[in-house]
Amino acid sequence: MMIRSLIVLCCAVLCSLLPSSVLSKEKEIVIGDKLFITTLNDIYTNLEDLYKDTRVTFEGNLEMGVFDDPVFEGKMFPYVYRLGPGCCYNDAYAGMYLDYDGKLPPDNTWVRVSGYVVYFEHNGFTDLFLKTDSLTVLDKPGLLTVKD
Repeated sequence: MMIRSLIVLCCAVLCSLLPSSVLSKEKEIVIGDKLFITTLNDIYTNLEDLYKDTRVTFEGNLEMGVFDDPVFEGKMFPYVYRLGPGCCYNDAYAGMYLDYDGKLPPDNTWVRVSGYVVYFEHNGFTDLFLKTDSLTVLDKPGLLTVKD
């Protein structure tokens, strides 16, 4: 009986040391340089079917941005993005707005963000927001312009 109690106690201690993502078998996707735009498009298109309750982590440039919606005229939202191929000075932006309660670094800061993606529907528009629970400023910027 004493050995069984000791085993249970050891298991409890070990479990308390493991990250919660290991214990819960949390789904996570880390978006890298390769297929950055493709993956964001897939999340936008299939959020409810494939990515609901999936933790998403990616890096990009942080800036304050606006919606193309007169209801939010003058309101700025944090946005983490990368550039994609474009034409005639019309580069594509791929990224997400952030729903973040922490202190934001200044514009043009390279960050890594993690959280859960939600749709934000407003005045006939739909945007992706990352309910951000982790924002880390990185010392060295990554690849701003991606191909796919």
